[in-house]
Amino acid sequence: MRPERLLLTCLLLTGCSEKLPIAVDLGPGADAGVTPGWDGGVAKSQKGNLRFKGPERLSLDLAQALELPAASVCNELGQYPCQNVHGVALGGVDPYEHSVYETASTTGATTPIAVERIMLSACNARIALDVNTPASAVVFKGVLLTADGKLADAASPAVATAVTSLVRRAWLRDPTVDERDTLVRLAAEVQATGAAAPGVAWMQAACLAVFSSAEAVFY
Repeated sequence: MRPERLLLTCLLLTGCSEKLPIAVDLGPGADAGVTPGWDGGVAKSQKGNLRFKGPERLSLDLAQALELPAASVCNELGQYPCQNVHGVALGGVDPYEHSVYETASTTGATTPIAVERIMLSACNARIALDVNTPASAVVFKGVLLTADGKLADAASPAVATAVTSLVRRAWLRDPTVDERDTLVRLAAEVQATGAAAPGVAWMQAACLAVFSSAEAVFY
């Protein structure tokens, strides 16, 4: 994902400012997972044939990336799997209920909404587990919250590591420095909105921005 696209997502969510503090690099000797080892351009695909993942692949990839049971990734009304409810909108078929026998050649107007619905639900499930049981946290390990729900230190190595973990899980690569710092700066902008629990709200925004990106929903 290009930095300008990630920045656009960030701006749409909260309106980032370039003057905000960014995470401090620890260097390879301290923690290789924080400092990206690659910060170059994106190589051109030899085929250039991007394909939307579709309902099953989206759900299964999310479950694997966020280490969630497949059944808990997203359920409407707590009962109906989102990949079934939104299956047609996500490019699937539904021959029995709606007589849809073939995948649509293009995505529909509701596809982005369905994608964000599934991504946000999965992100919320992972965040709830990490926040409520920090000893077994998977993504947001060591990210401390204050009594009023703010990040204890947005520029801490733990926050930078959490962002790196999100990107690796969604994009299967390290983030560039710009991508990582953009997501870290998002924390201050979220807090400035007056959200009741700005620390958790930042986790939601960062997770959604990464997993709803083109790099995550296409293959």
